[in-house]
Amino acid sequence: MTEATHSFWLDVPLKTGLKEGLPQSTSIVVIGSGLAGASAAYFLEKHGFEGITLVDYLPEEAASYRNCGHILYGTVESMKALCEIHGAEKAKELWQFSIDICNQVEQTQKDLSLEMDYRRKGYLVIADSEVEDRECRESVDLLNKMGFQSEYVDSKTIQDLGFKNCFGARYEEGSADAHPVKFRNGLVDAFLEKGGQYYSGVEVLDLEETSDGVRVKTAQGEIQADAVVIAANAYSPLFSGFFKSRGLIDPFRGQIITSKPLKHSFPVQYPHSFDHGYEYAVVTPDNRLMIGGWRNHTDGEMGTYSLKTNSFVEEGLKKFARDHYQIEEEIEWEYSWSGIMAASRTGLPFIGNTSSPRIYSVCGFTGHGFSWAHGSAKLLSDIMAGAPVPEVAKHFNPRVL
Repeated sequence: MTEATHSFWLDVPLKTGLKEGLPQSTSIVVIGSGLAGASAAYFLEKHGFEGITLVDYLPEEAASYRNCGHILYGTVESMKALCEIHGAEKAKELWQFSIDICNQVEQTQKDLSLEMDYRRKGYLVIADSEVEDRECRESVDLLNKMGFQSEYVDSKTIQDLGFKNCFGARYEEGSADAHPVKFRNGLVDAFLEKGGQYYSGVEVLDLEETSDGVRVKTAQGEIQADAVVIAANAYSPLFSGFFKSRGLIDPFRGQIITSKPLKHSFPVQYPHSFDHGYEYAVVTPDNRLMIGGWRNHTDGEMGTYSLKTNSFVEEGLKKFARDHYQIEEEIEWEYSWSGIMAASRTGLPFIGNTSSPRIYSVCGFTGHGFSWAHGSAKLLSDIMAGAPVPEVAKHFNPRVL
């Protein structure tokens, strides 16, 4: 992890942990304090687990704070693509789970009374080609036949909403957006209030199963734990032999730019995307255009852990904004940053036991990570507590591969 750039979200200070006093033994170690790790620690505590230790290395570099704050129904694939990849039955289960986990984010926000700029105004999937327009129409038809709410929006309406050089779109009204740092900080505060321990600057090097637990080897010393949760997303293969040897997760760099506040409000404030999700955007509560993507137009974004921004991608995003938004004023760009996301081999997260009955994982989100990280952590906590879990959980089992 090198050459980190400053994310707009990190203007809100990130809550970090203690720098010394790492315990030699604990009940559960959760590795990673981003949305997945903080959520796992929070939900495990709610289940009554005690002696939980949350650790991270360089928390400001986590992908959790390097996104557009989208909380979206579905996966990175459209329903048409999901059906082609997985079949209609599995696609329907995955879509319903995605709705459930979006609802879980809202429920947690209410439970903790979090001020996190939460807005539930929907999600607009905009087609910038005739091919994508047909996919939008077909996905809407499939979703409606399955009993889900989805609406096709014609090109005239898209133009009236302030876009240009676009065709139609698919609209999902239940999707939302929020401030990822505020949400994650709230989870950490709730975890600490119940007696949890949190340490930052802890570089995990390896995990070794022992006769009575797991030895977590770090650059700062060893921790003997009864169980471990791997919640480090793209960084998991750096210390987990399970993920490294199987090649289940690959890192990829995603880049985002954010403008200064616009003088005039843009009609669509809620999450939207273009080009099969390769460009994704939102207008922040203080009226900034935040847009990311463009990595499919260049090489070198897959397989890297470098957080150095790519000038070609940055200029591509600026041009994309000029070409697709009816914004008359000259956009002044203030922030540019990158984040390391995780692409899983299955396109779905890995939730549950790894090859060891004491080592669990919640990682590999492949996009849509805000809601998927939180909801997947809730599912993992249910699995670890022996609580009832939905049938869809079988699709995320790390041991299948």
